[in-house]
Amino acid sequence: MHPVLSDRRRRRLFIFVWPFVGAAVGLLPFWWAGGQLQDWWAVALWGEALALPVLASTYVCKAAPIMTSDPWRVLATIGLAALITAGLWLESGRAWLWLVSPAAPSPYAVFSAMTMPAALGAALVFMLASAANYTLTAGDEREAVVARVLQAEISAREAELRALRAQVDPHFLFNCLHSISSLIGSDPAGARLMCIELAEFFRESVRAGAQHRISLSAEVDLVRRYFAIEQLRFGARLGVSIELADDLGAATVPSLLLQPLAENAVRHGIATLVEGGTVTMMVTRDDGRISVRVDNPYDPDEQHHGTGIGLKNVRARLEATYGSAATLRAESSDARFTVWLSLPADGLA
Repeated sequence: MHPVLSDRRRRRLFIFVWPFVGAAVGLLPFWWAGGQLQDWWAVALWGEALALPVLASTYVCKAAPIMTSDPWRVLATIGLAALITAGLWLESGRAWLWLVSPAAPSPYAVFSAMTMPAALGAALVFMLASAANYTLTAGDEREAVVARVLQAEISAREAELRALRAQVDPHFLFNCLHSISSLIGSDPAGARLMCIELAEFFRESVRAGAQHRISLSAEVDLVRRYFAIEQLRFGARLGVSIELADDLGAATVPSLLLQPLAENAVRHGIATLVEGGTVTMMVTRDDGRISVRVDNPYDPDEQHHGTGIGLKNVRARLEATYGSAATLRAESSDARFTVWLSLPADGLA
C-alpha cells in the first residue's frame, strides 16, 4: 500500500499541502524568467502535474531500501530518478505550454529561460518526497515491529492464562472427589446429594470457564455454590459469610479466580479443626479498586502440607491478566489465615 494514500491523515495532509507546493514549483521559475503574471494559471497547472512522479517516488524508494541497500546505491537511484523526473516533466511542460499558448502566450515564450530553475526545482521536490517516503516507511516498519512484539506478548499471555486455567479444574475436582470419598462410608445419602450438587456446580463452572472474564457477581455465586457443596460434608462445622458490595456486581474478573481461595480456606483451614469454623469472604470497593478479603481459622499444630498450587495459581493469573496492577497478600496470625486481593475494577463506570 502507498504510505501516503493508504493513510487517511496523510492523504488529507497531502491534498491540503500539495496544491501550494505544485503551484510554487511552476510559478517561481516563471516569475524568475519574467513571465506575465496574468498567465499564471498555465504554469500552476503544469506544476500540479508533478504530483504523479512525487507520489510514484515511493516505489523508487522501495527499489532501494535505505536499511538494506548500500548508501551509494540509494543516492544513485534517487538521483537518477530525480533527473529522469525533471526531464520528463520539462518535456511535458513544453508540450502543455505550447498547447495553451494561444490563451497564455508568455509561459511558452520564456520557457527556455525558466528551464534550468524549473528542472532544479522539480528534482529537489522529488528528492524531498523520497526523503519523506523513507521516513514514513521507517515509521511504518517501526510500528509494525512494535505491533508484532505486542501481539507476541498477548499471545504468550493468553497461552499462560489457558495453562493456568487448566490447572484450576483438576485441582478443584481432586478436592471435591476427596470430599465425596469422605462421605461415602459415613453418609451415603449425603455423598449422593453431593454428587448431584457437584454436577450442577460443574455445569455452571464450565459455562463460566468458556469465558475469559465473568461478572464479579457470577464469580461470587460460584463460590457460594462451592461452599454449599462442602457444607454437605462438614455440616455445622462449616460456617460461611460472604459479602459483596452492591456497586461491584457488574465488575468483570477472570473466571474461577476466587475458587482456589475458597478451596484453601476449607481444606487447609476448616478441615484441620475438630470444631470447625467460619470462612469469611468480603468483596468491597477500595479507592476505585476491588478489594477481596478471605479469612478462615486453622489449626497451627496441624502437620498437613498442601502443594500450594491454589495461591500460586491465583497469583500467576493476576500477574498474567493485570501485571503489576493487581496484588495478592497472605498472612497467618493467631490461628487465622487471611488472603487479600486488590485488582482493578474493570467494567465499572
